[in-house]
Amino acid sequence: MNSLATLAELTLAQRRELLKMAVARGLVGDRSELPPIERAPRDERLPLSFAQQRLWFLEQLEALGSAYHIHKALRLRGELDRAALVRALDGVVARHEALRTTFTQVNGIPEQRIAPAEAGGFHLVEHDLSAEANAEAELDRIVVEEARAPFDLERGPLIRGRLVRVAADDHVLLLTMHHIVSDGWSLGVFFDEISALYAAHREGREAELPGLPV
Repeated sequence: MNSLATLAELTLAQRRELLKMAVARGLVGDRSELPPIERAPRDERLPLSFAQQRLWFLEQLEALGSAYHIHKALRLRGELDRAALVRALDGVVARHEALRTTFTQVNGIPEQRIAPAEAGGFHLVEHDLSAEANAEAELDRIVVEEARAPFDLERGPLIRGRLVRVAADDHVLLLTMHHIVSDGWSLGVFFDEISALYAAHREGREAELPGLPV
C-alpha cells in the first residue's frame, strides 16, 4: 500500500487481515483482550465521545468548513438499477445507528439523538446531465459543490449523496459524511454493504449481512 488513504479501498477481508498483521507485530493491541462493548440504554441521554466533543465544539465556532467531510465519488459503468441502489442506500442507513445520529444541546451540554430506522432513508439528490454539452465540466462542478456543502449537526442528516446521470450507461455516485459519525475505515464497510445489498435487490433475494453486536 502506498498510503493510509488506501485503507478505504480495501475489502472487508483485506482489512481484517491487515489488522491481524498489525496485532502480530505489536503495532496495535489485541482487541480480544479488551472487555466487550456494552450497548448503552436508548432511553437515557447519550453523551458524545471525546473525539465527537472536539468536532462538535469546533463546529460551533464555524471553524471546520468542509475539512472534516468524508467524501467519495464512485463511477458506475453499465446498466444501473436505480431502485435497487436506492433500497441499498436506505438499508445501510437503517442498519447503522451512527448514520441516523444528530447532535443537540440540553442545558448547554451536547448529546446524541438517534432517529428510528423507519424515520427516513438515505438523502439522495439526483442530477441528469445526459443532455448537457459539457457534462464532464458540470460533473466536476457538482463534485466540488457536494464536497463543500455544510452539514447541520442538529438537524441532519449527516450522510448524504448525489446520483449524477452522465449517460444511460454512465453514472457517478457522490457520497459525503461528516467525520463526527464516520471515518475512512467505516467508508470501506459502507461500500462493502452497499455492494452486497445492491446485488441482492437486483436478484430479488435477501442480502446475507452479519448481525451487528454493537
